[in-house]
Amino acid sequence: MDLAILGLFGAAVTVVLIVVLDSFFLHVGAKLAGVRKATFGRAVLASIACAMSTLLLALLFSWIPVSGPGLGFLIGLVLTVVVLQAVYSTTFGKAFLLWLFNVAAQAAAVIIGMFLIPAVLTVLG
Repeated sequence: MDLAILGLFGAAVTVVLIVVLDSFFLHVGAKLAGVRKATFGRAVLASIACAMSTLLLALLFSWIPVSGPGLGFLIGLVLTVVVLQAVYSTTFGKAFLLWLFNVAAQAAAVIIGMFLIPAVLTVLG
């Protein structure tokens, strides 16, 4: 039971970490790309919307054998760029640039999470 609670805590911390990092990276990326409606609130909204759309696509396409993951990735890429384009009311090119910042944030969150969760387990264990 304690491990289940610790696992849920770790998952919750990871989700919050991903949203915060992704929002920060998207905000910086939007400013660098020259997006006019670049606010931190839009960055948080875009981060959550991209994560939810990616999660739903991953669940949907994971059931398709062989081509499912690749097809899900491609459709997820396009959908994420479209979500970013809609949230920021910008061009496809600028939204694609924002997507690159989104990928960098996801990678950073995973790397930080890989170090954070074992550290918490060591302290609590």
